[in-house]
Amino acid sequence: MINPEDPSTLPNPEGYPFRRKYHALPGGLRLNHVDEGAGPPVLMVHGNPTWSFFYRRLISELAPDFRCLAPDHIGMGLSSRPGADEYGFRLSDRVADLGHFIDGLGLTEPLHLVTHDWGGPIGLAWAADHPDQTASLTILNTATRVPAGYRLPWRLALFKKMEPLGAYLAVRHNLFVRGTAALGVVKPLSEAAKRGFAAPYETAADRLAIGRFVADIPLSPRHPSFAFLAEADRKAAERLRNKPMTLVWGLRDFVFNRAVFFDWRRRFPEAEVLALPEAGHYLLEDEPDRAAGHIRNFISRCRRN
Repeated sequence: MINPEDPSTLPNPEGYPFRRKYHALPGGLRLNHVDEGAGPPVLMVHGNPTWSFFYRRLISELAPDFRCLAPDHIGMGLSSRPGADEYGFRLSDRVADLGHFIDGLGLTEPLHLVTHDWGGPIGLAWAADHPDQTASLTILNTATRVPAGYRLPWRLALFKKMEPLGAYLAVRHNLFVRGTAALGVVKPLSEAAKRGFAAPYETAADRLAIGRFVADIPLSPRHPSFAFLAEADRKAAERLRNKPMTLVWGLRDFVFNRAVFFDWRRRFPEAEVLALPEAGHYLLEDEPDRAAGHIRNFISRCRRN
């Protein structure tokens, strides 16, 4: 089981050469994060079931000119592993953690936000409450609302709608990590990348947060996170509309599919777009050079403006 206090439990995956840094959260939990490079801050917020490893190539691309910050959510990556009775595992908890982390950085200028998957609701909820601290938005295959007519893909519904079986498969048998690594790309991952994505999730105890992220998908108003997400979405649409935004989208994502992509485009018609027809959910794996180059150019232009 991952324990930030014990270096012998922490993996060193190939392609992730970054020094480990920890931010202390209230209650004694430790948030691992990458902090590489110098310059305007770029904050990268990952989703489920990934970790800051997902952003490794983007960090390497940007670090010569930007300060790249990529935290691991609690229970994920190399961060603390609290039990079910020690942490809330709700969207509101994730947003509070991110805010505490950002406050501790002592930034003197607004940050450029990059979000993917569950990192979208988390990062955008924070940004909507801190528009003056947000310089730009880079949106990678995520959603803060369900478009009209959208149906949950059966591969995800297996985990979400068949609880507790879904949680059992995700936590006990690691099918969510392995399945996303296989189905979330168009080009098969290298063995090194497969090992890297899976490295922090070797034991069932390490995978508790993965199951809890799936359980926290709010599909109905009765869900505990439904109202929080709806309010975050409303505030983001209202307060972030005039922020520079780019949508970088893997069009072969079976979860955040073209319906989700077109919903973003309708709501934010001024956003720059890089649509990647041969990329899936893990678009930074399928099209690392095109995606990173576009993001670098976008943030560089925002910086000059």
